[in-house]
Amino acid sequence: MGNSTEKKRSLALGLVIVIVASICVVNVVQNLIVVSSMRKAASADAENNYTEMAKAYAAAIENRVNGMFDSLDWYVNAKVTEHGSDDEIVDWLHQQNSKRNKDFSRVFYCEKDGKYFSDDGKSSNIADRSYFIDIMQKGQDSAIDDPVTSRSDGRSVVHVARAVKQDGRTVGFFCAVVDLTLFTDLINNIRVGNTGYAWMLASNGLVISHPNDSYIMKENFLTGLDGDHAQLAEAAQRITRGETGSGWVKPFGSDGKEFVTFLGIKGTPWGLAVSVSESEVFQLSTVVSRFIITGGVIGVLILLIISGLMLRRSLKPLKVVEDTITGIASGNADLTQRIEINSNNEIGFVVKGFNKFTEKLQDIIKDVKESKGELSIAGEDMSAMAQDTASAIKQILVNIDDMGKQINGQASSVDQTAGAVNQIASNIRSLEQMIESQSSGVAEASAAVEEMIGNISSVNSSMDKMSASFEGLRGEAQTGINKQQDVNERIKKIEEQSAMLQEANSAISSIAEQTNLLAMNAAIEAAHAGEAGKGFSVVADEIRKLSETSTAQSKTIGDQLNGIKESIGTVVEASLGATKAFESFAQKIRETDELVIQIKAAMEEQNQGSKQISDSLHAMNDSTQDVLKASTEMSSGNQAILREVSMLQKAAGSMKSNMEDMAAGARKVDETGTTLGEISKKVKDSIDKIGAQIDLFKV
Repeated sequence: MGNSTEKKRSLALGLVIVIVASICVVNVVQNLIVVSSMRKAASADAENNYTEMAKAYAAAIENRVNGMFDSLDWYVNAKVTEHGSDDEIVDWLHQQNSKRNKDFSRVFYCEKDGKYFSDDGKSSNIADRSYFIDIMQKGQDSAIDDPVTSRSDGRSVVHVARAVKQDGRTVGFFCAVVDLTLFTDLINNIRVGNTGYAWMLASNGLVISHPNDSYIMKENFLTGLDGDHAQLAEAAQRITRGETGSGWVKPFGSDGKEFVTFLGIKGTPWGLAVSVSESEVFQLSTVVSRFIITGGVIGVLILLIISGLMLRRSLKPLKVVEDTITGIASGNADLTQRIEINSNNEIGFVVKGFNKFTEKLQDIIKDVKESKGELSIAGEDMSAMAQDTASAIKQILVNIDDMGKQINGQASSVDQTAGAVNQIASNIRSLEQMIESQSSGVAEASAAVEEMIGNISSVNSSMDKMSASFEGLRGEAQTGINKQQDVNERIKKIEEQSAMLQEANSAISSIAEQTNLLAMNAAIEAAHAGEAGKGFSVVADEIRKLSETSTAQSKTIGDQLNGIKESIGTVVEASLGATKAFESFAQKIRETDELVIQIKAAMEEQNQGSKQISDSLHAMNDSTQDVLKASTEMSSGNQAILREVSMLQKAAGSMKSNMEDMAAGARKVDETGTTLGEISKKVKDSIDKIGAQIDLFKV
């Protein structure tokens, strides 16, 4: 009855809402993807197109600047500049006023000290200007500066300079003064779409050209921007470094966003940028997105109308199914009714399936009605059999109780026997463990003694080697002593020969002194002889020089011999010390050799004692093994007895457990029999009720 009051919902309306919602979601997602793709494509196209445009305009400015440099060739390559003085060059320049390029406000010549003279008669000093530093100090052939305020007329100008060289040296330069408006007019004539424009920065961030005249030579994009224009300040830094790039920035002095592409202008310290508003960059994508949204809305409305009509037509047969099922449920359960429908779609197959289900249900109810009488008889028979089963189970329970008492007595006896056997097994295991412990100790002691014997043999072998080594060391030490004695004798001979050389050097020194005296006497006699003795005087002078040289050499040799004598004395002392060290070393070797012989004798005695201990331990180990074997056999026999008793105990426990399970099962069967009687009564009542309900169906 509760279902009859439930509010009915329209399936067609629900399907239409779901379809429309799905189409709307798909349409929105599709629009977002298309618009996003178009914006990315528009951004990429803008970057490529505007970058190429900026390169073209930068090339135009570069060509304009190069043309200005070329215009100075006429001044730089003039004959007067090849060898003329500064005054001659200035005089010649004054005569060329009428031939100046129309782009130049004036042309001047600058000397090495920074003083310049222009073709219109003006002069000043420009030693502090950047282009003067580039050419005269850095040695550049050409230079162009950032726009500055002219000292003569106060206008913003740019200086284009070319060096004048004589014999490979820079002696000055020609410089053309160009009004900044020449470049600003060129930049302001650049048009990029409807809202795009170009602007230019100097190397210090100062605005050179901009559509807003109030920015020119007044605003600095490196130092004059606040935090809201951080992206523009970053772009300005890259522009002043001569980099090429692009990005989105918030323009100075206005809201919104702009796409800016920038690059450095070759041959100048300036940078050119092209800015385009966001609306212009994405103009095409905005138009397309609006068209897609409008088309999507129209498509959704058309689909809504078409899907509503189709669903209404397709779901109409379900109304027939609803009416038929309601009639079956509200009448006398007439299963002979069928639904007539001719459609071959999914709904038609649903109706056909319903007709087949009704036909199958009709057959089932018909069979159930025929079986109703048989079920009633079977229910009565089940009740009678349940009563007989309950009586038989009670008799079985009495017999199981008697058998359980007998098995409990037998299990108690088996438990006592098992306890006694377990005590015996425990004692045998304790004895076996003690024997195993003793056997293990004997085996360890025997192994230790055998290891000690092996170590003693190894020590004896090492002692033999040490003895042989000490014998060799003793022989080598004696050989060293003998050789050291030979060295001592040779050193003594060298010492004696050194003394002889000292004596010979003293004799040479004495001869040199006498020769010097003779030379002096000869010089005196030659002086007495006058002109006849001049030749003899020369010879005497040469002999005196030879004597002085011999004396100096003799003194040097004496000093060297004294040094050699001292070194020989040091060697003699060291040799004597080495001899004593060799003798002490030989004595220590003899003493150590005697100790090694004593240790070897003691180790041989220790080896004999260890072998006797090892033999005793082997005998003890054999006896222990016999005892252990007998204990093991006893333990094996007891284990066999223990296993039999354990099996008997398990069998008794199993029988006891089985009897308890049988008793529990019998009691459970008794309870089940009682329950079965109750169930059989309920089954009979249920069969009567089902029969009454089945009689309501018309088959």
